[in-house]
Amino acid sequence: MEKRELSYNGWANYETWLVGVWEYVEVFVDDYFDAGESPDSVDASDLEDKFMDMVDVPSSGIIADMVNGALSEIDWREIAEHVREALEERIMDNY
Repeated sequence: MEKRELSYNGWANYETWLVGVWEYVEVFVDDYFDAGESPDSVDASDLEDKFMDMVDVPSSGIIADMVNGALSEIDWREIAEHVREALEERIMDNY
């Protein structure tokens, strides 16, 4: 992962931190582990798709615009890196 200055509790931003603090990283790790996937198979766009399947986003109106604005700030590459690292640890702990 490319080094950069992190701006919210060690995460890229508030929105990305929220995904981590609400334990979606662990949910993703569980999914990959249960499917027997390797850390190399973790893909940022797949994580975003999985996340969007899990959450209810309003389809129109000001709230939808606000939620979509926040969603666009999530750094899915950073989330993917956390998932890869946690998946590696889970795999090693189970050997």
